Amino acid sequence: MNAKKRIFSALNGGRVDRIPAWLPVVPVTVSMMEISKAPWSGSHSNAEQMAKLAAMPWELAGLPTATVPFCLSLEAEALGCQLDWGTVNRTPSVKRPAASKPDEFDVPENLLERGRILTALKAIEILAEHLGEEIVINAKVTGPFTIAGHVFGVGNLLSWIKTNPEFVHDAMSRTVEVTKELAKAFLAHGADIVSVSDPTSSGDLLSGDYYEEFVFPHHKDVAASIKAPSTLHICGYTKELLPHIRHTGFDGFSFEEKVDVLTAKKILGDDISLIGNISPVATMLQGTPEKVTTEAF
Repeated sequence: MNAKKRIFSALNGGRVDRIPAWLPVVPVTVSMMEISKAPWSGSHSNAEQMAKLAAMPWELAGLPTATVPFCLSLEAEALGCQLDWGTVNRTPSVKRPAASKPDEFDVPENLLERGRILTALKAIEILAEHLGEEIVINAKVTGPFTIAGHVFGVGNLLSWIKTNPEFVHDAMSRTVEVTKELAKAFLAHGADIVSVSDPTSSGDLLSGDYYEEFVFPHHKDVAASIKAPSTLHICGYTKELLPHIRHTGFDGFSFEEKVDVLTAKKILGDDISLIGNISPVATMLQGTPEKVTTEAF
């Protein structure tokens, strides 16, 4: 069983000869940037450098994935947000929202031609051509709640949940179309898997009830629209969200160390594959190889 087949089988709940070491988020490091001569300063906006850096986890460490884009600001930039372009070890982020309320915002008809989206699509094509037979090509799209936070401001979005819930519903009905359109485009350009990353919908910010009302229907909509294996990643504490995440329709759920694996398995059952939950900082960055092995087991 090769790496690609192993990952597909694991996501679909099938048999595997061993658990694949795969993740749906970005695994590149500063050392990989130095070795590939593709730093973030160039690889965010250059398709060849983006593809070269995305291939490094496989070529240097045997991690069977190549994921692009590298940040959560791709959609935000295309929608008119002002960015902070980050540093060598910090991804670009939103510095200024694009609108102050939903009726000031519409999804541009030429969305795929704006910002760096064409760059990411080209990088997917390059990766599919050179590595598509060996490993999965993973396209990461930003989830609708996180996009809404970028476009309108996270503070505004969270405040509206209590003061003006119709604003949240209106905002989400618009931003979910961005997630769906970009996912479709990535698949059309050669991606094998679509991974939806929606960190602002974390249980650290939303209760289970708020997730069910404002986010769950849109996650379900996105999952149904993706005609390929798909995963959902949400940062932080997500235990209260798990009963709803179980029914989103995604093939895999990626979660952090704030949620115990056994707890997640008991709640999610066999409806969705679990991805996680080794700590990227305390274990992977600051720990030892022995600690990584122990925690993985």
